[in-house]
Amino acid sequence: MKKRLLMFLMAGVLFAASLTGCDDEDEADYVSEYQEEEEADEEEADEEEADEDADVEEADAEDGSWAVYWYLCGSDLESNYGFATTDLAEAAGVDLPDNVTVVVQTGGASEWQNDIVSADSIGRYVISDGDLEQVDELEQASMGDSGTLSSFLKFCNKNYPADHKMVVLWDHGGGSTSGAALDENFDDDYLSIPELRKAFKGSCKPSKKKPPYDIIGFDTCLMSTVDVANIFQDIGKYLVASEETEPGLGWAYDGWLGALAEDTSISPKNLGKVICDTYYEACEEYDLADEVTLAVTDLSKVSDVVEAYNMLGTEALINAVDDSAFFADFGRAASSTENYGGNTDKSGYSDMADLGDLTKNSKKIMPETSQALLDAIKAAVVYQVKGEYRSHATGLSCYYSYSGNTDLCENFEKASGSKAFEHFYHYGLTGELSDEGYQYLLDLAEEIEDVEEIPEKNKIKKKKPSKQKLEDHELKITDDNYAVLNIGAKEAALLSEVNFELAIIDDDTMVYLGSDNDIDADWEKGVFKDNFRGVWGSIDDHLVYMEVVSSNEDYTTYSTPIKLNGEEYNLRVIYDYNKEKYEILGARKETEDDGMADKDLVKLKPGDKITTLHWAVSLAEDDPEPVEFELDTFKVKKKTKFKETDLGDGTFALIFEMVDSNNKTYTSEAALFTIEDGEMEYLE
Repeated sequence: MKKRLLMFLMAGVLFAASLTGCDDEDEADYVSEYQEEEEADEEEADEEEADEDADVEEADAEDGSWAVYWYLCGSDLESNYGFATTDLAEAAGVDLPDNVTVVVQTGGASEWQNDIVSADSIGRYVISDGDLEQVDELEQASMGDSGTLSSFLKFCNKNYPADHKMVVLWDHGGGSTSGAALDENFDDDYLSIPELRKAFKGSCKPSKKKPPYDIIGFDTCLMSTVDVANIFQDIGKYLVASEETEPGLGWAYDGWLGALAEDTSISPKNLGKVICDTYYEACEEYDLADEVTLAVTDLSKVSDVVEAYNMLGTEALINAVDDSAFFADFGRAASSTENYGGNTDKSGYSDMADLGDLTKNSKKIMPETSQALLDAIKAAVVYQVKGEYRSHATGLSCYYSYSGNTDLCENFEKASGSKAFEHFYHYGLTGELSDEGYQYLLDLAEEIEDVEEIPEKNKIKKKKPSKQKLEDHELKITDDNYAVLNIGAKEAALLSEVNFELAIIDDDTMVYLGSDNDIDADWEKGVFKDNFRGVWGSIDDHLVYMEVVSSNEDYTTYSTPIKLNGEEYNLRVIYDYNKEKYEILGARKETEDDGMADKDLVKLKPGDKITTLHWAVSLAEDDPEPVEFELDTFKVKKKTKFKETDLGDGTFALIFEMVDSNNKTYTSEAALFTIEDGEMEYLE
């Protein structure tokens, strides 16, 4: 079956029902309506537009009016930090010409850090002569409700029309598994991806040929995703959004609004570039640019991305049905992919990965469709900025189940632009191909003459690693003092990662220091050997708990849980292979269970108090649960550094950690070793 279906993929035929997916009842007609609009647009498009070169620079628009519709959901970003007030002040400081109007709707915060905006109602304002002029006030309502956004857009379109229109959504964001605009006044209600589509569709007439908005912008975290771009491809001309979390300062409103005020003939594409550039410049000014991303995506080219993305998903699904060990192959590609928003047990999961980087890392296992997707992404993402430690970012992210969390997968399925990937991930997480996924393959196979018979559905099962064989697996100590895990090729083929955990043995207590991926791995034979050198990460020689977030040939990103001035954070740490040193990027709060990421990146400053957090188990108990405890407390100095430090004398344990494609972990037996006077020796 695999060979015939892959031949079908190579022919470039797209199964029509796979264009998009949405479970919201109010959006049930989206697929058919969207396809009809797309077909009509294609029929009406003239030959010149069809043959337009993607590399031709967009011409500036004629001088005309601009309107910015700013949906400002303050949340805790305003009530705790005043970030919304800061951005309002930046915008109000711009001398706007008569043909530029900025309309703002406020809500979502329990408190506002200014004397103008009320937390007890929905406010609507126009920025005029350096002030917020209130033009409307509504009863309190959730900014995370599609009706609230739709009402605002209708109000703006009716009362403040313009030749060029831009919508900016401001707040937290969570990518394809969550959404944006979290309202702390309404139990953290937020706008999911289907709700965003519903709100815009209810306030304008979608059209791929003449989108109602020039720019759809997200001054939030994590919203530059293929699924977000998909829902806006007939709503806007360009999407401006970030794959990664944003620091609290967000966009530089004085910068890009100032550029618009100076030249209202600027094209939407070039305005998007200015938003990116001024944002990056502001992040550099405050030493926050290391991991930032911001991209401009041409929404007229997103249909090609979605089509190629679904074809990649179809190839993945075919491979998985042919041999479910493919899930582990794909997982290994994902583990070396740039990912965003945390994605470790202690920092939380957003389950968002860079689409281009994941595709590039999957070329060997999905050779038929990967290049077409890479080409489509390159054509669609017309501009981006990215920090030194986001060099693998390509502008659009996608869902990947790092967490193994079925709730986040269900959220993705509601937002997904790919039926194939919906079926693929459902199969991977549940172990069984759904009825809909099986029908998808049957319908696909009908397009191919003389196709080999597809296996019966009850015979399509996912292989699972053997807990009996992996848990507490024995380790061998080599003559040259290394610990070796030999699980064999069959079991290794079902794993996505193999790392090692390190712990201190203190009397009858095991204190965990975290995990690292510095091992020698032979995946074909299933043999893994430690490369441990007797040192571990520390802050000013205070040992820390650390986990790998992602790793590539240029840098490895770690997350270290700490208390910073009494509050729990996760420290972001990079090991740069070119510089051969660690760098502390800052601290961020844990990603929520629904995938909503914290926007504020806190830089360490002298005088800050750090408390290291660790987990310990009692060796005197049969099945102990890890207990969190505080180890060291110290103050940040001007020259505070993260570095490797000697463990010192004592007894330690090294444990291999085996992770399958559902993020289920199996641990080997512990290899005990001692360090005395700097000499490390495993105990038999």
